[in-house]
Amino acid sequence: MTTLIVLLLFVAGTAWVLCKCVREFLTALRSVFFGQRAEGRCVRSYGTEGADGFTRMHHVYGFTTADGRAVEFEEPTMLMREGKKVTVRYREDDPERTATITGLRTLSPLLGSAFGVLLSCAFFLLSAVLLWLYVAKVWPEQ
Repeated sequence: MTTLIVLLLFVAGTAWVLCKCVREFLTALRSVFFGQRAEGRCVRSYGTEGADGFTRMHHVYGFTTADGRAVEFEEPTMLMREGKKVTVRYREDDPERTATITGLRTLSPLLGSAFGVLLSCAFFLLSAVLLWLYVAKVWPEQ
């Protein structure tokens, strides 16, 4: 019974992570294909050291919306220097949460989201198969 509860929690947790990753990926895709376009810049980049000792780079981008609002957002890109011009896509209803950078040299946010979807999908499928195998083995014995 304890094993069943653990497996059910594992399935629920991986399903929740998968939903979050898919929603983030779809938001980015909607912004890229259906969003407004604006010229932006990398406002600043800085590094933070994690508990594992590795330095993680953060990049903050700024742009002005069509109605004149100045918006800054952070997005995980691979290599970006301060002051570099980028193309920003955003949805008019919520530019702070939907802004993403686009272009051939700035694919890392979309690729990162797609990788998150694939990885979380793999863990969800693994957890579902483990649950199915457990149920198929235990229930016939009862």
